[in-house]
Amino acid sequence: MIPAAARGTTTVSARAVARIAQQAATETPNEVGTVRGTATVRGQRAQVSVRLGLPWPADLGRRAGEVQRHVASRTGELTGLSVRVSRLRVVRLQRPTGAGPAAVFETTASAVEGRVPRRWWSARPTPVVVAALLGAAAAGLLTADMASVHLFGHAPAAWRTGLIDRLATTSPAAGSVTVAAAAMAVAGLWLLLLACTPGLRKRHVVAGFSARRSIALDRSAVASAVRDRVLDTDGIDSVRVRVGRRRVRVRADLAFGDRAAAREQAGAAARDALADCRLNRPLRVGLRLRTTSTWDPAPPGPEPAPAGGTVGTVGEAKLKESP
Repeated sequence: MIPAAARGTTTVSARAVARIAQQAATETPNEVGTVRGTATVRGQRAQVSVRLGLPWPADLGRRAGEVQRHVASRTGELTGLSVRVSRLRVVRLQRPTGAGPAAVFETTASAVEGRVPRRWWSARPTPVVVAALLGAAAAGLLTADMASVHLFGHAPAAWRTGLIDRLATTSPAAGSVTVAAAAMAVAGLWLLLLACTPGLRKRHVVAGFSARRSIALDRSAVASAVRDRVLDTDGIDSVRVRVGRRRVRVRADLAFGDRAAAREQAGAAARDALADCRLNRPLRVGLRLRTTSTWDPAPPGPEPAPAGGTVGTVGEAKLKESP
């Protein structure tokens, strides 16, 4: 029999871990929309990020937390790795297909493991890779030419001597120098801006989760939740929602009913929807309500009963009183 030390090892690729995480997300008790996952494997540890859609209306923070924990445990069980779902991003909200109300996840374990992040930060891979490649290419060419000159006695490269001669004869006030300096200044300011500002501003972090296991909602998902809740208000015909960094702007059209009452109910509905999202940074609601061209101030109600019986009775009484 081959000893255990000589049997080799089984390696699970990052792509396989991502596929398993996607399948695990669909195994949750509630309906989950399209799922896309990415994974990074280092030894016996795996870090997974998942994008998915969740049913609505529901407590999004609780649902997302349950999905996150299930994906981590199920993927770890199937792969034998120590799996951590670092990021779970809700990209879309959808109404359940069943006739009954959507079930609500019940969780008992606390998901808080430290300070809750205010927002997701972007890794900025593209600017970093481009800057690193340009710098490495320039440094590599210069180093190779200097080494060939000082170590092997070769003549300097034509591109280096030509560049030095051109720089020596070019005036600092030349147009090409001014353009190059302006381009370098703009590029430097752009890199500083990328380094000092978060790149994922269109995602709102859900409260109750740490920086290592965070959940975020896209602005489109938040807007969909607010729009559906405001549309349930009596008299509201259409709703347009725009979600910003700190404020939600709601534009609603009123078809019938009292304007003041409808405004109060629509504002309360928007705030309730945001409360269900459980965002780490609460958003302010700005509501603008306008009436449609066919607006009826009186709410629709049951048609009044015909007054024919009363008129007949009155007519009969008048006939009896007449001589």
